[in-house]
Amino acid sequence: MHMPRFGPIPATFDEARCMLSVRPVGALPLQLRHLRLALQGALDGLDVVQPIVADLSVGMVLDLPDVDAAVSAAQLARWGVGLPQALDAAVAAAFDRPVPQAQRVESVHLYRDVRFAGTALLRPELLRGLPVDGDPVILLPTVGDLLVGGANDPAGLTFIVRMAERVVQSDAIPVSIQPLILRGSGWTPFEWPAAARPYANALRRRWDGLHYAAQQPLLNQHFERVGPPYFVPELGLFAKDGETITVTSLTEGVPTLLPLADLVGLVRVGGQVTQVPMEQLFRIPGLLVPVPNTAPPRVFATRFPTELAR
Repeated sequence: MHMPRFGPIPATFDEARCMLSVRPVGALPLQLRHLRLALQGALDGLDVVQPIVADLSVGMVLDLPDVDAAVSAAQLARWGVGLPQALDAAVAAAFDRPVPQAQRVESVHLYRDVRFAGTALLRPELLRGLPVDGDPVILLPTVGDLLVGGANDPAGLTFIVRMAERVVQSDAIPVSIQPLILRGSGWTPFEWPAAARPYANALRRRWDGLHYAAQQPLLNQHFERVGPPYFVPELGLFAKDGETITVTSLTEGVPTLLPLADLVGLVRVGGQVTQVPMEQLFRIPGLLVPVPNTAPPRVFATRFPTELAR
């Protein structure tokens, strides 16, 4: 079986300069990686990132034979450099290479280049001159997919959302489903136009479902090791009247960390199940408490709502 070769890691920053490459990083995948490394006792290997806006950041990798190795804060310390200096070197290395050709899909520009996607977050001017209708709007659903449309092109933006729903189900490393618009010299969060919102809602449910599912076994391992013994239920998706609906469960007598969902199945000790909208649980004072620093967000159920369970 072929195993990737990691080394050698450059001993000095000067040796590493030409091997550095930027890449986009999303908050949800970064938290997932944090959980994995924590369980392995290897948090020193966590990527060091520069926040850009919303849940988007830029990190770096070393282009090594057969593999890209994430650059950590510990690695920067060994080289004796800070993050800004390292990012500048990585961007400079990117500018030494030709700008990739965009694939045109209807009115949307699609770049399939990890390095270019990360560089565009740091240097928005790269996209300012694109022939799009209005200010450029971008979406980076995975590290290798940068979608660009125009703020005044609702049909193109709708196409971006629908394409992203297919992309996030691939094996590529996810980044974010937060669209950004280039205003002035920097990126700012963008709201989908009305025509795209039904598809954006479906994308959000699909995205959350994938990430809750990826986190569930890691959180279960964590609580088995350190406690307390919280139960982490699944987030299920199903179609109803042409829409995607999310559902989870809360069992009587079981301390539970719930994902956010449209519906919650309340399971009594005897097995009876009552399905209620999650918004009803939020309307009961003190019932659901947000769990800090969780992405996607989770809530702790302080008790079982017997008044809603039939």
